[in-house]
Amino acid sequence: MLDPRPVRQICHGTEWRESDPDTLLEVNGPVPHRSWSVRTTIAGETIRPGDDIQQRLSRLDYFLLMFPPSQLTLMHLLMNEEIQKINTFTPATHQAMTKGELLKFFGVIILCTKFEFGNRASLWSLWSRTAKLKYIPAPCFGGTSMSRTRFDLVFRCLRFSYPPAFRPIGMAHETFRWMLVDDFVDSFNKMKPEAGCEVQNAADGESGVILRLKLVKTELEAREDDGLTLGTRVAKYLVEQWARTDRIVCGDSFFASVATAKELKSMGLRFIGVVKNASSHYSMTWFSSLELSNRGDHKGLVHLDTDGNPDMMAFVWVDRERRYFISNCSSLVEGDPHVRNRWRQGDDMEAGPRREELTVPTPKVCNIYYDTCAAIDQNNRHRQDNLQIERKIETKNWATRVGTTILGMCIVDAWLVYKGATGTSETQSEFYSWLAEELIDNSYDKDPIWRSTGSVTEASPPQHLFDSRTGAGRSAIQAHLTPTKRKRKVKGVIMQNQFYQSQCVVCASKFKGQKRKGFKSSFLCSICNDESLDSTAAESKVWLRHSKYGRNCFAEHMAACHSSQYSLASTLVHVSNFEVFSLLQ
Repeated sequence: MLDPRPVRQICHGTEWRESDPDTLLEVNGPVPHRSWSVRTTIAGETIRPGDDIQQRLSRLDYFLLMFPPSQLTLMHLLMNEEIQKINTFTPATHQAMTKGELLKFFGVIILCTKFEFGNRASLWSLWSRTAKLKYIPAPCFGGTSMSRTRFDLVFRCLRFSYPPAFRPIGMAHETFRWMLVDDFVDSFNKMKPEAGCEVQNAADGESGVILRLKLVKTELEAREDDGLTLGTRVAKYLVEQWARTDRIVCGDSFFASVATAKELKSMGLRFIGVVKNASSHYSMTWFSSLELSNRGDHKGLVHLDTDGNPDMMAFVWVDRERRYFISNCSSLVEGDPHVRNRWRQGDDMEAGPRREELTVPTPKVCNIYYDTCAAIDQNNRHRQDNLQIERKIETKNWATRVGTTILGMCIVDAWLVYKGATGTSETQSEFYSWLAEELIDNSYDKDPIWRSTGSVTEASPPQHLFDSRTGAGRSAIQAHLTPTKRKRKVKGVIMQNQFYQSQCVVCASKFKGQKRKGFKSSFLCSICNDESLDSTAAESKVWLRHSKYGRNCFAEHMAACHSSQYSLASTLVHVSNFEVFSLLQ
């Protein structure tokens, strides 16, 4: 019996058949949706979108989740070796650095991106030109406890990997080295800097986190003869860790080809890509001859496996121009239309332009592709336009530039995971500022046992160090006075620099029935605050006058309501007070 699906084109032995009903069915079956997740080292805990609304993990914790611990150890080892070499050949003696100081160095680098400067030394100077301005405060990097001399030394010794013992062939002399770099820049991309390289990477389509990358090193690497195109080889390398997971891989024209779709299917993966140059085995000629005049028009062909079932689909879709796709998943069922807002000038030239909504019908497979394909570009824009490490920290060293670029990727990934897990309204710029502060003030070398991002064998923080109601970390344990986090409102306007205050319960009981009502306070009893069922109502909280004003309200409240913990509270309240005062000074 003849197959009713006619063969429209045979391309290098690959038959493409026309069958509109088959294009409306899921090629190779449906693919279930999977949300992103990050596996931590805390007893195998997994973080998913919205799992950390209470923000149990700090921004530093998220950075350490994204920065490989083995890389931190390697950099610490290599940089100390460089410092030792400097101590050997110079009379000056420089102290070896710790991992905590390396994290502090990362924080200072991020802090540098917050300022405009011509000379990096001006960031530590109180007598620079910018320091004399009346309304712009001086950067004053001396407060980071890392001097400019120490920063320059660490930056000089910055190493991300073991350098080769000998220069690669063709780069043994500076003249030929720069000829190769200039030729690379002129031939491949005019926008690339001299101290840079081409990077091919894979990112999660939902969160935008960079998953794996590959540096383009030599031309000989691109000429490996294994029967596959370069794009197919690179695509297999980038996604091989997720083989047999039935995930969808969306690739641009560098990777998209019929060969890539076949290879990834053999690895247990799906693929969607836009075909441009790698048109071997693809019915480009037949699609180009079709008459498609309206935006949203599309036409597809299917490839059949040995059992006669469709295993690949090639189709053309018209937007501003024709776009040719190859896919081994999804279908051409109508999906969500693509909507654009445009300003159009009507027939009346005297009238102003009017806003029109342009709707383009889009197949389901195109929805999947365009919801995913911009993830890497967005990650790059976050790093280049918002973080700006490459622009602010200038270097002519190729290895340093590539290393700081990858460091920027880790920082951006930390922001993306933090935003997705906490659902915060914090802006990206604010996150980088707070992360720089936490990196500079880190206690990585002091309390490794309590680090939430340590190895599985390290103990996690005791549960009594966290608020049982909110999950937030405590500034003291047992009974103590804790400041409220509410802000005062004046005529509906929140005063950011003023805490909410309410009547002290001890003073109110003493002056009950008198004209004098006692004193107001912004401090709460920690035990009563934890036991409060309503975390927002001020009436349900126990407000107490602080002892720094000469009142014994807290001691009297403890004796009356929490006598079993009174002896311990009298010592711990000073610890809490000291921490609060140090923040307010």
